[in-house]
Amino acid sequence: MMGATHRSLRRDQDKSITTESFCISCEISPKRIHATLLSCATMQERMNAANSDKAGQIIDAGPFGQWLTQARAALRGNGGMAVPCGECVGCCTSGYSILLRPHDVALDVVPVKFLSTAPGLAYPHAKMNPLENGHCPMFQQGRCAIYAHRPQTCLDYDCRVFAAAGIQTGDSRPVINQRIRQWRFSYESEHDQRAHEAVKAAASFMTTQASLFPSGWLPNNPSGIAVLAVKVYQLFLDGSEPLETDADVARSLMNAARAFDAMLLSSPTP
Repeated sequence: MMGATHRSLRRDQDKSITTESFCISCEISPKRIHATLLSCATMQERMNAANSDKAGQIIDAGPFGQWLTQARAALRGNGGMAVPCGECVGCCTSGYSILLRPHDVALDVVPVKFLSTAPGLAYPHAKMNPLENGHCPMFQQGRCAIYAHRPQTCLDYDCRVFAAAGIQTGDSRPVINQRIRQWRFSYESEHDQRAHEAVKAAASFMTTQASLFPSGWLPNNPSGIAVLAVKVYQLFLDGSEPLETDADVARSLMNAARAFDAMLLSSPTP
């Protein structure tokens, strides 16, 4: 269990780059993948739309281009996500463990009994575990008891990333899955619509061609796949000649992901 005091934490730890632009560099230049992958992603979108209509209300997810820019900035540590949650509390009640980072004020306000060590990360990183009913321990009387001081993990969480990638979270989170089916992005330009197709094509490629990647390299959960698709979507934009083989696509995808993460890790602390 974690120690009882966290007040000596440095708030400048775990900062990331603040530049708005990011240029993917790969050993193999980004190219368009085969048109069949894009067609597959389009078919998945139509299936999701049909399921959403059955679920009832359609919810505006906002302009996709703006969302994508904000999401990539958040992945680089430059701000959180402004999610139009409304009355939905799915992320608070779906059994998520929450990572607390050294700069999170929540480390000072969450009771120590709800914290444990974060696997693979050094103290004072911590993990806040869900209760037996799947609720976050800070979800009390129908709301977040520490909303003003909620962790960066909560600020960054945005279930629209699943809608962007055309996938769901799995059978264990039906509330979030229903919300995913209800989200609808709008498009301010044809480029934004093609970018959305590219994100979905990236996720589709990773799920259908997993055997092309080294064992253990791909995320083992839908959230990780969706986030990775946002990082590397530019590989799948239409407009360039396709790579020769799916193996080439897989190698370029790994290089693009490493480039994104390396830029984050090598950036100076502001």
